[in-house]
Amino acid sequence: MVYNGNAPSNYRDIHQKYGPIVRVGPNEVSVADYRAIPVIYGVGSKFTKTPFYTLMSPIYQGSIMDSMFSTRDATRHKYLKSSVAQIFSMTNMRNFECYADECTQIFIDAMLDLEGTPVDFSHWLQWYAFDVIGSITFRRRFGFMEKRKDVNNMIAKIDTGLQYVKVLGQLPGGMLGSLQWVLFRLDGAFQRIGMTLLPDTMDRFTKITEEEVDRYENSVATVGVDSQRTDFLAQLREKEKRLGKISQRDMINHLSNNLLAGSDTTAISLRAIFYYVIKNPQVYGKVQNEIDEADRENRLSKFVTYEECLKLPYLQAIMKEAMRLHPGVGFPLERYTPSEGAEICGHTLQGGTNVSISAPVIHYNQEIYGKDADLFRPERWQEAPPEVLKAMDRYFLAFGHGTRTCIGKNISIMEMGKFVPQILRHFRISWASPVPEWQTDAAWFWKQSGLIVRLERRVRA
Repeated sequence: MVYNGNAPSNYRDIHQKYGPIVRVGPNEVSVADYRAIPVIYGVGSKFTKTPFYTLMSPIYQGSIMDSMFSTRDATRHKYLKSSVAQIFSMTNMRNFECYADECTQIFIDAMLDLEGTPVDFSHWLQWYAFDVIGSITFRRRFGFMEKRKDVNNMIAKIDTGLQYVKVLGQLPGGMLGSLQWVLFRLDGAFQRIGMTLLPDTMDRFTKITEEEVDRYENSVATVGVDSQRTDFLAQLREKEKRLGKISQRDMINHLSNNLLAGSDTTAISLRAIFYYVIKNPQVYGKVQNEIDEADRENRLSKFVTYEECLKLPYLQAIMKEAMRLHPGVGFPLERYTPSEGAEICGHTLQGGTNVSISAPVIHYNQEIYGKDADLFRPERWQEAPPEVLKAMDRYFLAFGHGTRTCIGKNISIMEMGKFVPQILRHFRISWASPVPEWQTDAAWFWKQSGLIVRLERRVRA
Protein backbone atom coordinates (compact mmCIF):
# COMPACT_ATOMS: atom_id res chain seq x y z
CA MET A 1 0.00 0.00 0.00
CA VAL A 2 2.77 2.45 0.82
CA TYR A 3 5.57 1.37 -1.52
CA ASN A 4 4.21 3.15 -4.61
CA GLY A 5 3.51 6.37 -2.70
CA ASN A 6 -0.28 6.09 -3.02
CA ALA A 7 -1.16 5.40 0.62
CA PRO A 8 -3.62 8.34 1.02
CA SER A 9 -5.89 7.27 -1.85
CA ASN A 10 -5.40 3.58 -1.02
CA TYR A 11 -6.67 4.08 2.53
CA ARG A 12 -9.65 6.10 1.29
CA ASP A 13 -10.54 3.32 -1.16
CA ILE A 14 -10.24 0.64 1.52
CA HIS A 15 -12.58 2.45 3.90
CA GLN A 16 -15.03 3.22 1.15
CA LYS A 17 -15.18 -0.49 0.37
CA TYR A 18 -15.06 -2.02 3.85
CA GLY A 19 -16.36 0.62 6.24
CA PRO A 20 -15.07 2.72 9.16
CA ILE A 21 -12.77 0.12 10.73
CA VAL A 22 -10.54 -2.20 8.70
CA ARG A 23 -7.73 -4.56 9.62
CA VAL A 24 -4.93 -3.74 7.16
CA GLY A 25 -2.20 -5.99 8.62
CA PRO A 26 -1.72 -8.79 11.15
CA ASN A 27 -1.90 -6.34 14.06
CA GLU A 28 -2.81 -3.11 12.25
CA VAL A 29 -6.26 -1.54 12.26
CA SER A 30 -7.18 1.57 10.28
CA VAL A 31 -10.09 3.74 11.48
CA ALA A 32 -12.12 6.26 9.49
CA ASP A 33 -14.60 7.25 12.22
CA TYR A 34 -14.00 10.83 13.40
CA ARG A 35 -15.58 9.99 16.76
CA ALA A 36 -12.51 7.86 17.53
CA ILE A 37 -10.10 10.82 17.21
CA PRO A 38 -10.40 12.07 20.82
CA VAL A 39 -10.34 8.46 22.06
CA ILE A 40 -7.06 7.65 20.33
CA TYR A 41 -5.30 11.03 20.32
CA GLY A 42 -7.09 13.20 22.87
CA VAL A 43 -5.66 14.69 26.06
CA GLY A 44 -5.46 11.95 28.69
CA SER A 45 -5.54 9.14 26.14
CA LYS A 46 -3.56 6.03 27.15
CA PHE A 47 -2.81 5.17 23.52
CA THR A 48 0.95 5.40 22.84
CA LYS A 49 3.05 5.94 19.74
CA THR A 50 4.37 2.84 17.97
CA PRO A 51 8.03 2.03 17.12
CA PHE A 52 7.42 3.47 13.63
CA TYR A 53 8.29 6.91 14.99
CA THR A 54 11.67 5.90 16.39
CA LEU A 55 12.86 5.33 12.83
CA MET A 56 12.91 9.13 12.53
CA SER A 57 15.17 9.62 15.55
CA PRO A 58 18.82 10.47 14.87
CA ILE A 59 21.76 8.69 16.44
CA TYR A 60 23.70 11.28 18.41
CA GLN A 61 26.91 10.53 20.30
CA GLY A 62 26.31 6.81 20.00
CA SER A 63 22.68 6.56 21.12
CA ILE A 64 19.19 7.25 19.77
CA MET A 65 18.09 10.84 20.40
CA ASP A 66 14.31 10.94 20.58
CA SER A 67 12.74 14.27 19.69
CA MET A 68 9.39 15.69 20.78
CA PHE A 69 7.97 14.11 17.64
CA SER A 70 9.56 10.69 17.85
CA THR A 71 9.61 9.93 21.57
CA ARG A 72 7.08 7.34 22.71
CA ASP A 73 7.41 8.27 26.35
CA ALA A 74 4.80 10.78 27.56
CA THR A 75 6.98 12.06 30.41
CA ARG A 76 9.93 12.60 28.08
CA HIS A 77 7.66 14.43 25.62
CA LYS A 78 6.36 16.72 28.36
CA TYR A 79 9.89 17.49 29.53
CA LEU A 80 11.14 18.35 26.03
CA LYS A 81 8.07 20.44 25.25
CA SER A 82 8.34 22.48 28.46
CA SER A 83 11.77 23.78 27.41
CA VAL A 84 10.57 25.37 24.17
CA ALA A 85 6.78 25.79 24.31
CA GLN A 86 7.00 29.56 24.81
CA ILE A 87 9.36 29.97 21.84
CA PHE A 88 6.82 28.20 19.61
CA SER A 89 3.88 30.19 21.01
CA MET A 90 1.66 32.42 18.89
CA THR A 91 2.78 35.54 20.77
CA ASN A 92 6.43 34.85 19.90
CA MET A 93 5.86 34.66 16.15
CA ARG A 94 6.54 38.37 15.70
CA ASN A 95 10.17 37.70 16.67
CA PHE A 96 10.52 35.40 13.65
CA GLU A 97 8.80 37.57 11.04
CA CYS A 98 11.90 39.53 10.04
CA TYR A 99 13.65 36.31 8.99
CA ALA A 100 10.71 35.24 6.84
CA ASP A 101 10.60 38.72 5.25
CA GLU A 102 14.29 38.55 4.26
CA CYS A 103 13.68 35.25 2.52
CA THR A 104 10.52 36.50 0.84
CA GLN A 105 12.43 39.39 -0.72
CA ILE A 106 15.04 36.98 -2.09
CA PHE A 107 12.23 34.83 -3.53
CA ILE A 108 10.53 37.85 -5.15
CA ASP A 109 13.80 39.05 -6.71
CA ALA A 110 14.39 35.57 -8.15
CA MET A 111 10.88 35.42 -9.60
CA LEU A 112 11.34 38.84 -11.22
CA ASP A 113 14.50 37.49 -12.81
CA LEU A 114 12.64 34.40 -14.04
CA GLU A 115 9.54 36.30 -15.16
CA GLY A 116 7.76 34.75 -18.12
CA THR A 117 9.67 31.45 -18.02
CA PRO A 118 8.35 28.17 -16.60
CA VAL A 119 9.33 27.86 -12.92
CA ASP A 120 9.18 24.68 -10.87
CA PHE A 121 7.38 25.84 -7.73
CA SER A 122 7.79 22.31 -6.34
CA HIS A 123 11.47 23.13 -5.79
CA TRP A 124 11.28 26.86 -5.17
CA LEU A 125 8.72 26.65 -2.38
CA GLN A 126 10.82 24.08 -0.53
CA TRP A 127 13.96 26.14 -1.04
CA TYR A 128 12.09 29.10 0.42
CA ALA A 129 10.76 27.12 3.40
CA PHE A 130 14.17 25.62 4.11
CA ASP A 131 15.92 28.99 4.05
CA VAL A 132 13.23 30.44 6.32
CA ILE A 133 13.49 27.67 8.93
CA GLY A 134 17.28 27.97 8.87
CA SER A 135 17.00 31.71 9.49
CA ILE A 136 14.41 31.28 12.22
CA THR A 137 16.39 28.51 13.92
CA PHE A 138 19.86 30.06 14.04
CA ARG A 139 19.91 33.04 11.69
CA ARG A 140 21.50 31.19 8.83
CA ARG A 141 20.14 30.85 5.32
CA PHE A 142 21.51 27.80 3.57
CA GLY A 143 21.41 29.59 0.22
CA PHE A 144 18.93 27.37 -1.62
CA MET A 145 17.27 30.36 -3.29
CA GLU A 146 20.47 32.28 -4.08
CA LYS A 147 22.15 29.18 -5.53
CA ARG A 148 18.88 27.91 -7.02
CA LYS A 149 19.62 24.32 -6.14
CA ASP A 150 19.47 21.73 -3.37
CA VAL A 151 22.55 22.81 -1.39
CA ASN A 152 24.70 19.83 -0.38
CA ASN A 153 21.77 17.57 -1.36
CA MET A 154 20.15 18.32 1.99
CA ILE A 155 16.60 17.93 0.68
CA ALA A 156 17.51 14.80 -1.28
CA LYS A 157 18.96 13.29 1.90
CA ILE A 158 15.68 13.84 3.75
CA ASP A 159 13.78 12.28 0.85
CA THR A 160 16.09 9.25 0.85
CA GLY A 161 15.66 8.84 4.59
CA LEU A 162 11.88 8.96 4.27
CA GLN A 163 11.90 6.28 1.57
CA TYR A 164 13.80 4.08 4.01
CA VAL A 165 11.35 4.93 6.81
CA LYS A 166 8.21 4.30 4.79
CA VAL A 167 9.20 0.73 3.86
CA LEU A 168 10.85 -0.47 7.08
CA GLY A 169 8.17 1.30 9.10
CA GLN A 170 5.54 -1.17 7.92
CA LEU A 171 7.17 -4.09 9.75
CA PRO A 172 5.42 -5.26 12.93
CA GLY A 173 6.54 -3.35 16.04
CA GLY A 174 8.69 -6.05 17.68
CA MET A 175 10.40 -7.00 14.45
CA LEU A 176 10.92 -3.33 13.59
CA GLY A 177 12.61 -2.61 16.90
CA SER A 178 14.96 -5.58 16.56
CA LEU A 179 15.84 -4.77 12.94
CA GLN A 180 16.48 -1.13 13.79
CA TRP A 181 18.85 -2.17 16.62
CA VAL A 182 20.79 -4.44 14.25
CA LEU A 183 20.93 -1.86 11.44
CA PHE A 184 22.21 0.91 13.70
CA ARG A 185 25.01 -1.28 14.99
CA LEU A 186 25.92 -2.54 11.54
CA ASP A 187 25.99 1.04 10.33
CA GLY A 188 28.35 1.95 13.15
CA ALA A 189 30.68 -0.83 12.03
CA PHE A 190 30.47 0.34 8.41
CA GLN A 191 31.28 3.93 9.42
CA ARG A 192 34.43 2.81 11.24
CA ILE A 193 35.79 1.61 7.89
CA GLY A 194 34.68 4.74 6.05
CA MET A 195 31.40 3.42 4.62
CA THR A 196 27.72 3.82 5.47
CA LEU A 197 24.78 1.42 5.49
CA LEU A 198 21.93 3.80 6.34
CA PRO A 199 21.07 7.23 4.89
CA ASP A 200 23.07 9.92 6.72
CA THR A 201 20.09 12.30 6.78
CA MET A 202 19.92 12.77 10.53
CA ASP A 203 23.69 12.79 11.04
CA ARG A 204 24.12 15.59 8.53
CA PHE A 205 21.62 17.84 10.32
CA THR A 206 22.99 17.24 13.81
CA LYS A 207 26.46 18.20 12.54
CA ILE A 208 25.10 21.40 10.96
CA THR A 209 23.40 22.21 14.25
CA GLU A 210 26.59 21.64 16.24
CA GLU A 211 28.43 24.00 13.87
CA GLU A 212 25.81 26.72 14.36
CA VAL A 213 25.82 26.37 18.15
CA ASP A 214 29.63 26.69 18.10
CA ARG A 215 29.40 29.72 15.83
CA TYR A 216 26.94 31.35 18.22
CA GLU A 217 29.13 30.64 21.25
CA ASN A 218 32.23 32.02 19.49
CA SER A 219 30.33 35.16 18.53
CA VAL A 220 29.19 35.70 22.12
CA ALA A 221 32.73 35.13 23.39
CA THR A 222 34.24 37.68 20.98
CA VAL A 223 31.63 40.45 20.63
CA GLY A 224 29.07 39.64 23.32
CA VAL A 225 25.37 38.84 23.02
CA ASP A 226 23.73 40.37 19.94
CA SER A 227 20.57 42.02 21.26
CA GLN A 228 19.17 42.12 17.73
CA ARG A 229 19.06 38.33 17.47
CA THR A 230 15.57 36.93 17.99
CA ASP A 231 16.17 33.54 16.35
CA PHE A 232 15.35 30.25 18.07
CA LEU A 233 18.91 29.55 19.22
CA ALA A 234 19.36 33.03 20.70
CA GLN A 235 16.04 32.77 22.54
CA LEU A 236 16.89 29.31 23.83
CA ARG A 237 20.24 30.54 25.17
CA GLU A 238 18.52 33.55 26.77
CA LYS A 239 15.98 31.28 28.43
CA GLU A 240 18.81 29.09 29.68
CA LYS A 241 20.41 32.09 31.41
CA ARG A 242 17.17 32.91 33.20
CA LEU A 243 15.86 29.46 34.09
CA GLY A 244 18.83 27.13 34.22
CA LYS A 245 21.02 24.98 32.03
CA ILE A 246 19.73 23.15 28.97
CA SER A 247 21.96 20.20 28.14
CA GLN A 248 23.96 20.27 24.93
CA ARG A 249 22.11 17.15 23.82
CA ASP A 250 18.71 18.77 24.30
CA MET A 251 19.92 21.91 22.56
CA ILE A 252 21.04 19.93 19.51
CA ASN A 253 17.81 17.94 19.67
CA HIS A 254 15.50 20.97 19.51
CA LEU A 255 17.46 22.85 16.86
CA SER A 256 18.09 19.93 14.49
CA ASN A 257 14.45 18.85 14.77
CA ASN A 258 13.42 22.30 13.50
CA LEU A 259 15.41 21.71 10.31
CA LEU A 260 14.21 18.16 9.78
CA ALA A 261 10.52 18.93 10.29
CA GLY A 262 10.20 22.59 9.38
CA SER A 263 10.76 22.73 5.63
CA ASP A 264 8.85 19.81 4.13
CA THR A 265 5.63 20.43 6.04
CA THR A 266 5.40 24.12 5.15
CA ALA A 267 6.52 23.52 1.55
CA ILE A 268 3.82 20.88 1.06
CA SER A 269 1.14 23.25 2.35
CA LEU A 270 2.41 26.13 0.21
CA ARG A 271 2.37 23.92 -2.89
CA ALA A 272 -1.20 22.89 -2.10
CA ILE A 273 -2.33 26.50 -1.63
CA PHE A 274 -0.86 27.74 -4.91
CA TYR A 275 -1.94 24.64 -6.83
CA TYR A 276 -5.58 24.82 -5.80
CA VAL A 277 -5.75 28.60 -6.24
CA ILE A 278 -4.28 28.42 -9.75
CA LYS A 279 -6.57 25.52 -10.68
CA ASN A 280 -9.70 27.37 -9.49
CA PRO A 281 -9.94 30.76 -11.29
CA GLN A 282 -12.99 31.87 -9.26
CA VAL A 283 -11.07 31.33 -6.02
CA TYR A 284 -8.01 33.05 -7.48
CA GLY A 285 -10.05 36.12 -8.45
CA LYS A 286 -11.73 36.29 -5.05
CA VAL A 287 -8.55 36.12 -2.98
CA GLN A 288 -6.78 38.52 -5.34
CA ASN A 289 -9.59 41.04 -4.81
CA GLU A 290 -9.36 40.61 -1.04
CA ILE A 291 -5.62 41.27 -1.07
CA ASP A 292 -5.87 44.20 -3.49
CA GLU A 293 -8.64 45.83 -1.46
CA ALA A 294 -6.60 45.54 1.73
CA ASP A 295 -3.65 47.02 -0.18
CA ARG A 296 -5.67 49.98 -1.47
CA GLU A 297 -6.93 50.69 2.05
CA ASN A 298 -3.35 50.64 3.40
CA ARG A 299 -4.09 47.64 5.63
CA LEU A 300 -0.98 45.81 4.44
CA SER A 301 2.63 46.66 5.29
CA LYS A 302 5.50 46.47 2.81
CA PHE A 303 5.81 42.87 3.95
CA VAL A 304 2.45 41.50 5.04
CA THR A 305 2.60 40.93 8.79
CA TYR A 306 1.19 37.93 10.58
CA GLU A 307 -1.39 40.11 12.30
CA GLU A 308 -2.46 41.59 8.95
CA CYS A 309 -2.84 38.21 7.23
CA LEU A 310 -5.22 37.06 9.98
CA LYS A 311 -7.56 39.87 8.85
CA LEU A 312 -7.81 38.37 5.34
CA PRO A 313 -10.59 35.84 6.01
CA TYR A 314 -10.80 34.33 2.53
CA LEU A 315 -7.03 33.78 2.49
CA GLN A 316 -7.30 31.98 5.83
CA ALA A 317 -10.13 29.82 4.44
CA ILE A 318 -8.00 28.94 1.41
CA MET A 319 -5.11 27.90 3.63
CA LYS A 320 -7.30 25.58 5.69
CA GLU A 321 -9.04 24.12 2.67
CA ALA A 322 -5.73 23.40 0.90
CA MET A 323 -4.37 21.65 3.98
CA ARG A 324 -7.62 19.74 4.32
CA LEU A 325 -7.42 18.29 0.81
CA HIS A 326 -3.66 17.81 0.94
CA PRO A 327 -2.27 17.60 4.50
CA GLY A 328 1.49 17.48 4.96
CA VAL A 329 1.45 13.97 6.41
CA GLY A 330 -0.07 11.29 4.19
CA PHE A 331 0.42 8.28 6.49
CA PRO A 332 -1.81 7.02 9.31
CA LEU A 333 -0.92 8.34 12.77
CA GLU A 334 -0.11 5.05 14.49
CA ARG A 335 -0.84 4.31 18.15
CA TYR A 336 -0.92 1.21 20.34
CA THR A 337 -4.08 0.50 22.29
CA PRO A 338 -3.55 0.48 26.08
CA SER A 339 -2.88 -2.81 27.87
CA GLU A 340 -6.53 -3.23 28.83
CA GLY A 341 -7.60 -2.92 25.19
CA ALA A 342 -10.17 -0.54 23.73
CA GLU A 343 -13.55 -0.49 22.03
CA ILE A 344 -13.59 1.36 18.71
CA CYS A 345 -16.44 1.44 16.20
CA GLY A 346 -18.20 -1.27 18.21
CA HIS A 347 -15.22 -3.64 18.02
CA THR A 348 -13.08 -4.73 20.96
CA LEU A 349 -9.37 -4.43 20.20
CA GLN A 350 -6.90 -6.17 22.47
CA GLY A 351 -4.06 -4.29 24.16
CA GLY A 352 -1.08 -3.55 21.94
CA THR A 353 -3.09 -3.35 18.71
CA ASN A 354 -1.65 -0.88 16.23
CA VAL A 355 -4.60 1.43 15.52
CA SER A 356 -4.48 4.60 13.41
CA ILE A 357 -6.41 7.36 11.70
CA SER A 358 -5.22 9.10 8.54
CA ALA A 359 -5.75 12.82 7.88
CA PRO A 360 -6.35 12.26 4.11
CA VAL A 361 -9.19 9.91 5.05
CA ILE A 362 -10.87 11.99 7.77
CA HIS A 363 -10.54 15.23 5.80
CA TYR A 364 -12.73 13.81 3.05
CA ASN A 365 -15.47 12.73 5.47
CA GLN A 366 -18.81 14.01 4.17
CA GLU A 367 -20.45 14.01 7.61
CA ILE A 368 -17.96 16.64 8.74
CA TYR A 369 -17.07 18.59 5.62
CA GLY A 370 -20.20 18.22 3.50
CA LYS A 371 -21.30 16.17 0.51
CA ASP A 372 -18.79 18.04 -1.67
CA ALA A 373 -15.89 17.17 0.64
CA ASP A 374 -13.77 15.99 -2.30
CA LEU A 375 -13.90 19.49 -3.87
CA PHE A 376 -11.73 22.50 -3.16
CA ARG A 377 -14.22 25.05 -1.83
CA PRO A 378 -12.80 27.51 0.73
CA GLU A 379 -16.24 29.00 1.28
CA ARG A 380 -17.17 25.99 3.44
CA TRP A 381 -15.03 27.50 6.22
CA GLN A 382 -16.98 30.76 6.03
CA GLU A 383 -20.51 29.47 5.45
CA ALA A 384 -20.63 26.70 8.06
CA PRO A 385 -22.86 27.30 11.12
CA PRO A 386 -20.89 27.70 14.37
CA GLU A 387 -21.43 24.12 15.58
CA VAL A 388 -20.46 22.66 12.20
CA LEU A 389 -17.37 24.87 12.04
CA LYS A 390 -16.35 23.69 15.50
CA ALA A 391 -16.56 20.09 14.29
CA MET A 392 -14.58 20.91 11.14
CA ASP A 393 -11.82 22.40 13.29
CA ARG A 394 -12.01 19.66 15.93
CA TYR A 395 -11.40 16.87 13.42
CA PHE A 396 -8.84 18.76 11.31
CA LEU A 397 -5.67 16.65 11.54
CA ALA A 398 -3.21 18.58 9.35
CA PHE A 399 -1.11 19.29 12.45
CA GLY A 400 -2.10 16.22 14.46
CA HIS A 401 -4.33 16.22 17.52
CA GLY A 402 -4.17 16.48 21.30
CA THR A 403 -0.94 16.72 23.28
CA ARG A 404 1.09 15.52 20.29
CA THR A 405 -0.11 18.29 17.98
CA CYS A 406 2.83 19.60 15.93
CA ILE A 407 4.60 22.18 18.09
CA GLY A 408 5.78 24.07 14.98
CA LYS A 409 2.20 24.71 13.82
CA ASN A 410 2.34 28.45 14.53
CA ILE A 411 5.58 28.92 12.59
CA SER A 412 4.12 27.18 9.55
CA ILE A 413 0.86 29.17 9.65
CA MET A 414 2.80 32.40 10.11
CA GLU A 415 5.04 31.65 7.11
CA MET A 416 2.16 30.75 4.82
CA GLY A 417 -0.10 33.60 5.92
CA LYS A 418 2.60 36.18 5.20
CA PHE A 419 4.11 34.65 2.06
CA VAL A 420 1.02 33.83 -0.05
CA PRO A 421 -0.52 37.33 -0.12
CA GLN A 422 2.93 38.87 -0.63
CA ILE A 423 3.49 36.80 -3.78
CA LEU A 424 -0.05 37.40 -5.08
CA ARG A 425 0.44 41.15 -4.61
CA HIS A 426 3.44 41.12 -6.91
CA PHE A 427 2.72 38.41 -9.49
CA ARG A 428 0.06 36.89 -11.67
CA ILE A 429 0.66 33.12 -11.63
CA SER A 430 -0.53 30.66 -14.28
CA TRP A 431 -0.14 26.94 -14.93
CA ALA A 432 2.77 26.21 -17.29
CA SER A 433 3.21 22.44 -17.15
CA PRO A 434 2.66 20.32 -20.28
CA VAL A 435 0.56 17.98 -18.10
CA PRO A 436 -2.64 19.09 -16.36
CA GLU A 437 -1.94 17.84 -12.84
CA TRP A 438 0.88 17.62 -10.32
CA GLN A 439 2.34 14.32 -9.10
CA THR A 440 2.33 13.21 -5.47
CA ASP A 441 4.26 10.68 -3.40
CA ALA A 442 3.53 9.77 0.23
CA ALA A 443 6.53 8.69 2.31
CA TRP A 444 5.26 9.99 5.66
CA PHE A 445 5.34 13.51 4.18
CA TRP A 446 2.92 13.72 1.24
CA LYS A 447 5.15 15.54 -1.23
CA GLN A 448 4.18 16.99 -4.60
CA SER A 449 6.19 17.51 -7.79
CA GLY A 450 5.49 18.90 -11.24
CA LEU A 451 4.07 22.22 -10.00
CA ILE A 452 5.27 24.19 -13.03
CA VAL A 453 4.03 27.78 -13.23
CA ARG A 454 4.68 31.04 -15.05
CA LEU A 455 4.84 34.37 -13.23
CA GLU A 456 4.18 37.86 -14.56
CA ARG A 457 4.70 40.96 -12.48
CA ARG A 458 1.57 42.91 -11.59
CA VAL A 459 1.32 46.67 -11.80
CA ARG A 460 0.10 47.68 -8.37
CA ALA A 461 -2.05 50.77 -8.06
